[in-house]
Amino acid sequence: QYSRAKEKKSFSVTFREEYGAKRLKYTLFPDNPELTKFKAFSIRNFGNNCGNDYLRDRMGTAVSEGLGVDYQRGRYVIVYYNGAYYGIHDMRERNNEYYYETKYGLDANDIDLIDANNDASSGSSADFEDLMAWLQSNSLNTEANYKHVADQIDIDNFINYMQTEMFVNNRDWPHNNMKKWRVASQKTKWKWFLYDTDFGFGTNYSMDNSNIFSYVTKSGGTNMMGGFGAGGSSGESTLLMRRLLEYLPFARAFVNRFCVLLVTQFNSERLLKMINDLQSQVDSEMARDQEFWGFDVAGMENDLATIKNFAQTRQEKIAAEMETYFSLTGKSPLTISASGPGIVLVEGLPLNTASVTANFYSNVAVTLSVQEGVGGVFTGWSDGVKDRTRMVTPGEVTSISAIFK
Repeated sequence: QYSRAKEKKSFSVTFREEYGAKRLKYTLFPDNPELTKFKAFSIRNFGNNCGNDYLRDRMGTAVSEGLGVDYQRGRYVIVYYNGAYYGIHDMRERNNEYYYETKYGLDANDIDLIDANNDASSGSSADFEDLMAWLQSNSLNTEANYKHVADQIDIDNFINYMQTEMFVNNRDWPHNNMKKWRVASQKTKWKWFLYDTDFGFGTNYSMDNSNIFSYVTKSGGTNMMGGFGAGGSSGESTLLMRRLLEYLPFARAFVNRFCVLLVTQFNSERLLKMINDLQSQVDSEMARDQEFWGFDVAGMENDLATIKNFAQTRQEKIAAEMETYFSLTGKSPLTISASGPGIVLVEGLPLNTASVTANFYSNVAVTLSVQEGVGGVFTGWSDGVKDRTRMVTPGEVTSISAIFK
């Protein structure tokens, strides 16, 4: 609740039947015209970064777009209270059970939604707590035990969520600002919700600058190490990650998927374009907002430079930390491509372009599989192998293509 101390305030708007319409039927977010009905929305003061920048939380969450991780869509707005100017704010979706009604058309009363401490804000946390209790005394070094967990959580979603938070370098997490959800009646697999990444993109709020892979696997859990916010947590905040990495195929997938994301989803060109696009949306109003609130203009310019520098340098730093943590050797570029109507998946991660060249490691084999497009038929790999799923060793193979006809 740190940002409540800011002079510029956040607030939320909720539609209740006793006041009139119980839902707002309107496209609040022009970039997401499919979102047409809302129980509530938030007007955010930019959280911890109020007066520092207009970008970090929007960047920290939107960077995951396309990975199937839920996050709050947003737009910039100018707020007036009773006609009086109060400056630029960040309109966002609410991260409660009604989000799933808006996004997926689900019954908000049929959502289990739990936080970092496994307290339920909607539905029940009992099954997730049972899983955590089981993990306390069971290793995942066997396929049967790993399957027990994979049957209850969406592994692909968890990896994409973790890698986004880790790339952003959010240190106010995972002991805090973490939510998990599922459809209660169907007991669907647990998925993760990405929100409040104010500590990401180069802030100096946390005094913990350790290797991010070591950070998310601390046996005692994570804490702020002298930064803002809560003081710490039990080891449960890192338990799931620690246990999953005990299963070697998961660890291999985690490494190889990160190698791909660093040159696709998290590549600097994409991030800089997102930063410039977001900044352009506030440029015309920024001077008025800064003057009204007495913000430090030079300081905000420096913060923007910090954000851009982070977007350009984070890839190399996190790759080096991954190499150290997993003892990776033999960095080897590998080009993976698809010819015809179909795509290649790396450890289950679909490639979003026809060809990707990424640095993998010779001591970590890469699992490739294929997915046919409409009307497409997989005929084999460029080296003559016909198996739909196969493993390759980086260094021994430098280029490979899946052929669809």
